[in-house]
Parts: sequence; structure tokens; C-alpha cells
Amino acid sequence: MYLANRPRSVAEIQRHLKRKKFDDPAIERAIDKLRAQRYVDDDAFAKYWLEQRARFRQKGDRALRSELLAKGVARDAIDGALGEREPDAELEQARVALRRPLTRWLTLDEGERKRKAHAYLVARGFSYDTIESVLLHLGEDDERG
Repeated sequence: MYLANRPRSVAEIQRHLKRKKFDDPAIERAIDKLRAQRYVDDDAFAKYWLEQRARFRQKGDRALRSELLAKGVARDAIDGALGEREPDAELEQARVALRRPLTRWLTLDEGERKRKAHAYLVARGFSYDTIESVLLHLGEDDERG
């Protein structure tokens, strides 16, 4: 059932099996079998995680990297998954992330709206270059509707 809900990283499976009191050799055998049957693959998991975040909860590359590291995914798998995305993926994610909160901030003056947008994007792990680019075009996007 643990694998049925969503794909898992190797480290997540190891932690789960340790909590269930399996010994290390049994855990390693289970991981080897899961890898052989392609039920677990950290490269595929990292790509899955990025796709899900892009669809349902937009976050910046810093936050995504941190989440994947916390799930036990190796840095090279994370770098590979992030490297396969479109060049402006983070910029587009930031724009999408701001759509909803901007509707609440329409009555604020432009400076306050930009301050709130900046804080919102920082909290979601977007890079400062991405944030500055989004804020630069924020007024233009408001006018286009």
C-alpha cells in the first residue's frame, strides 16, 4: 500500500521499512528487488516530484531542491531533473504561483503589492533573479489582465 499512493524515493522506502522494524539486510534485498522491477528509481521520482509541484503547488528551484534532498534523493538526480526542465520553467512557475494571491492584493498600491509578491515568492523558494524578473513585469501583467 505504501508504494500505491505515489512513487517513493529509495530513502523514503528505507525509512518506512526501518519504522516497521525490518533489519538492514532485509531492507536492502527489498530495495534491490524494487529497483529490478522498476518500482523505485530516484531519477524518475525526482522528475515526478517536479511535475507534481509544477501542476499543483508551484515552488522555486531552491525549495524543490530542498524537498527532494529531504526525501533522500541524491544531488545528481536532482540536478538532472532540474536540468531537463525548460529554461524559463522557474519564471513560469513564479508567475503561476502569483496569480491567486494577486487577486487579493489588487486594492493595494503598486509598491505594497510588489512587496507582498516578493515576500510570497521568497517564501516559496524562488531565486532572486526570478523574483526580480516577475516583479519587473508585474504592472504590465496587471494591465493586460
